[in-house]
Amino acid sequence: MLSEKSSEIIKQSSERLKKPVRLALFQTDRGCAACPEALELCRAIKAHMSMMALETYDMVMDRDKSELYGIKQVPAVVVQGGDGQAVTFYGLPEDIFLNVLVDTIRAVSEEKVWFPGDVLRTLKLLTHDVKIQVFVESDCPLCRPVAETAIGMALESANVYADIIIASDFPELIKKHGITKLPNFGENLYLDGHVTESEFLEMIFQAEGIRPGPERRCLVCGNVSSDIICVNCKTKIQAEAIDHKTRMEKGLHP
Repeated sequence: MLSEKSSEIIKQSSERLKKPVRLALFQTDRGCAACPEALELCRAIKAHMSMMALETYDMVMDRDKSELYGIKQVPAVVVQGGDGQAVTFYGLPEDIFLNVLVDTIRAVSEEKVWFPGDVLRTLKLLTHDVKIQVFVESDCPLCRPVAETAIGMALESANVYADIIIASDFPELIKKHGITKLPNFGENLYLDGHVTESEFLEMIFQAEGIRPGPERRCLVCGNVSSDIICVNCKTKIQAEAIDHKTRMEKGLHP
């Protein structure tokens, strides 16, 4: 049974989407206490948003789909637009992160431009796939901006994949990664706490295999820099990112 707060968040999100969005729910009837509520959540979202397609799969029985989307845990909700880029939410999104899920659906439908030009141009330099796992809690306001940056990176780049994981729903992963502070990154990304857009970019390229060093040049401007992105470009990217976000929040064209 959905909580009253979750029902209200979904009801307030009711609107006609501009372009179709696919929601794919992966679940199982074996040992997943949160799966029935996740199904109810997804059905409620579909009922309040037009042009929403909801597909449901069993992680084990529909193994081909699970492998296609890289699903390892359930419940998992995949948000995917027409261009194929996707973001996966693991666990049961509530409170702040139910809002993030709804906002992600809306952003995919509107083909939101998440970042200013320098970030987008730098993302295009990626040549290998990079997976970002962000561990969050549904009631963690400090987790939201970090998760939204990861979501934006995944929706703007075909080489970036973002998993947003509700930490308390997967205690075995918390133990595996030794996580004591949120937000936190698992797998091959090793930062916790707030991460700026420029730090995110550096982290992604480090995961791809690029390392800072004396023979390097800045990825953004091409000038000699021992860092992957030089100090001047980091400052510029961050200033542009803040301005871009402010303009978007005010409804201005970026």
